[in-house]
Amino acid sequence: MTHRKRLLTALTAVVLLLATAACSKKDVDDEASAGPAVEAGGDVEGCSDGSWTDPSDLEAEREPARCEAEAPAPDPLPEVTDVVITSGTLAAEFVAPLQVAIDRGEFEAENLNVELRQVPPSDSIQLLGQGEIDAVWSAPEAGFVNGVESGFDLRWVAGNYSTSPESRSGLWVRSEGGGEPDLASLEGQTLASIVGRGSVALYPVEQALEEADLSLSDLDFRTLPAGDIVTAFENGQVDAVWLLDPLWTQLEDDPDAVWVAGQPPGEPLGGLLYGPNLLRDDPEVGEAFMRAYVRTINTYFADDYKSDPEFVDYLVRLLELDPALLESTPSLIMDWEIRERSTDRFQEVFIQNDAVRIREPLPEDELVDRSFYEAVVGHTG
Repeated sequence: MTHRKRLLTALTAVVLLLATAACSKKDVDDEASAGPAVEAGGDVEGCSDGSWTDPSDLEAEREPARCEAEAPAPDPLPEVTDVVITSGTLAAEFVAPLQVAIDRGEFEAENLNVELRQVPPSDSIQLLGQGEIDAVWSAPEAGFVNGVESGFDLRWVAGNYSTSPESRSGLWVRSEGGGEPDLASLEGQTLASIVGRGSVALYPVEQALEEADLSLSDLDFRTLPAGDIVTAFENGQVDAVWLLDPLWTQLEDDPDAVWVAGQPPGEPLGGLLYGPNLLRDDPEVGEAFMRAYVRTINTYFADDYKSDPEFVDYLVRLLELDPALLESTPSLIMDWEIRERSTDRFQEVFIQNDAVRIREPLPEDELVDRSFYEAVVGHTG
């Protein structure tokens, strides 16, 4: 009887534990599907119709949203609030808006004390979902999708940049003499990238392969550090590479290297990710952070910022970059907006690569929340 009683007690405890876990997961899911986190409060001075573009506009010629310089104006929080954001690197051009916002006091003007930490993206998602950090500067890659699917309340809330038409960031392949490459010959060959199978960068790669009746499943993949990837390509250890600024400039003069495709024009592939702290617990802090970010783009990165030698010198010192490398590539097109169905396109690639647990893409509203940037520029409707 004692044994049976202990067994019954143990089974009851297990059932209660499972029920609690299920309820917790459900609570997270219910909260995560609560819709937009904030609402616009009306017109914002300095932000007119050009401060918002229709997310369904995927035209390459689309002008990125812009307000006037120094807009939207600061609206400081009642007291100083700490915010911790992570990035996989602190010394890269695409991190410049965050670094400039910190250095030029744009966050401070919102009563935010922002700490930018270097943490690998794979670790950041776990920390973000658990509320150990507040935001991540990265991309909605496979780890992000898996985190949302597992119950973490995460959203992609702002874009980062798209590349200039003059940029050759993207897919490079080997072609003897620099002639038109035969992409069909890549079947069974090796593609190297910095992130790997779970990267949003594979979405434009997939688009290029479709023209040769290939898919990502026809290629082998290698993940290599940024410092080794070009050397591996030049030595014939890999057959194709995906290169970001400024790595691709090392292949410009290689007669046997050909640029095939880059980031889709006008479509940011990454940016700002919020977790439960800024989405649900303190959305006013998330809005203040977004306001400073948008203002920084409008004030310092609205146009061709590399045409200003003094600002280039400033970025070189701030980011601790090689001036020759920074000046060797065109300015990024900074863009805080998120295009419609970008996450659908990313997820299709992740599913094909077995980089996510899902078999069907999660709905966009479970991954994206545009309400923060729409609120700070005064867009409604």
